[in-house]
Amino acid sequence: MIVAFDASALVYLLDESAAPPKGEDGQPISNCQARVSHLIAELQRTKSKIVIPAPSLAEVLVYGGAAAADWLSILNTSRHISIAPFDERAAIEYAVMERERLNGPGKLSPRAKAKFDHQIVAIARVEGAGQIYSDDSDIRRLWSDDDQVIGVSELPLPPEEAQLTIEFDPDINDDAQLEGD
Repeated sequence: MIVAFDASALVYLLDESAAPPKGEDGQPISNCQARVSHLIAELQRTKSKIVIPAPSLAEVLVYGGAAAADWLSILNTSRHISIAPFDERAAIEYAVMERERLNGPGKLSPRAKAKFDHQIVAIARVEGAGQIYSDDSDIRRLWSDDDQVIGVSELPLPPEEAQLTIEFDPDINDDAQLEGD
């Protein structure tokens, strides 16, 4: 399977201090890094290819500062991850998408964010991605199958995170509990 990561999901793989996105209830999503790390482990287990569109990488690197070089090293040394450029094939896909957008209802004028999002989706499509991980509503709108856009809040927690812990009260006398038996 081939999947793509938008910056809004990639950031949690690389930056442990990244602020979590807000869920539908307006509350921060819990355990973003754990969710993304679990996803990466599952994708590696199934030998899936993870595509990082170059514009998504650029968005994340803008805020990387001194960590950006380490992030690039992590991404470039993984055999499961490839950084996909905006090349000729992506440019053709982008042109088709942009033409549809410009000729659509309201004849929207080009916008920088729309162009960036279109590039990300175009790259993911030409790379053969069947899913894209993103919390960006514009990416969700642009992707042809809304069910295949997966936000961080939709990712499962790792099994150990999902389990409840049972706390025992050390002040309770086990012998007293057994007397009634």
